[in-house]
Amino acid sequence: MVGIALLRREQKAESEDERLLKLFRNRIELKKEFAKLRLEGQRLQEQLQQQENVTLRSQQQLEELEGMLAHPVQAANATIFYQLRGVWDHCQRKLARLAEELLTHQRNREMKLELDQFNAGNKAELAVFERHLQQALKQDKATGKEVESLKHQYMRSPGVWNYFKRKAIATQIESAQEAHQTAMANLQQCLEKKRNKASEHLPVFEGVTVEGRRKINLMLIAIAQELYLHFSKRNISGLAREASVRQVSDVNYGDVNVCRDLNIHIEKRLRSLPSGKNLVARARNRIAYLERCAGYRQEADTVPVAGSFAEIPLVVNDSGDVRGQRSVSINVLADEYWEVYSILLT
Repeated sequence: MVGIALLRREQKAESEDERLLKLFRNRIELKKEFAKLRLEGQRLQEQLQQQENVTLRSQQQLEELEGMLAHPVQAANATIFYQLRGVWDHCQRKLARLAEELLTHQRNREMKLELDQFNAGNKAELAVFERHLQQALKQDKATGKEVESLKHQYMRSPGVWNYFKRKAIATQIESAQEAHQTAMANLQQCLEKKRNKASEHLPVFEGVTVEGRRKINLMLIAIAQELYLHFSKRNISGLAREASVRQVSDVNYGDVNVCRDLNIHIEKRLRSLPSGKNLVARARNRIAYLERCAGYRQEADTVPVAGSFAEIPLVVNDSGDVRGQRSVSINVLADEYWEVYSILLT
């Protein structure tokens, strides 16, 4: 009885130890979860604070804009400011959209060229395999006929008196059969090569080449130059660039009449802006000129050195030659007009 009581007491003690150990483990897990929740709470609090700051700045800008709109001259200047920002955003979106279209066109062109080259090479090799196959077929038929002919001679030479003749024919049959086996193996090999070649998978397109990406980038730079020239009168391009980085409270374009005239001029230039297709056609003449000017730091680089294009010729003919001496000292790449640098393919 005493032994049983001691055993029960020990089992009870072990059970309590296990329960304490389990509670201790649960406490550790709870501490970990609490630490995670505290970090998450801090992150959300910081995010909320950032959002409140953004909201506060937006509210301040709105109040500032409301104050400006209450003043006729400031209201007119604010209108021009946001109109210029619209010009900048419109040109940037147009350039980005044309970049996607040019990339798609170049990718399709290179894929087709690669496929055509693969098919042409495949066709030429298949023609060689077919020629070898026909030769192997002829050899197989010839050796097969030779074996059959010798067997026929062997069968037509019965009797003891034809012993030596039959022996000679048997030797010839053995040699002919070896030749036939070789011809059959060669035929099978030719068939296998032709099947393998015909079942080759199309090459995996690894992306637009460096040359292709350079071509696209030069076209985008040429388009950016055309956009600059289109909005160059009354320095709309330069004003739009300033508006993209400045605040509305920092600008002053003139009195109400000046702003009204500027507003009308900007609207006219926006309406007369060529479509994407026409813009590409106008920029195409500049490609040959830009190719001569472009410099690259390394052979694998696709973005030219910004200093390659220090000015924009006003007129470039079909062969890429500059007509006349007129140009503007603007570097659309270095000055990041229409955010062209971020659009170029790397």
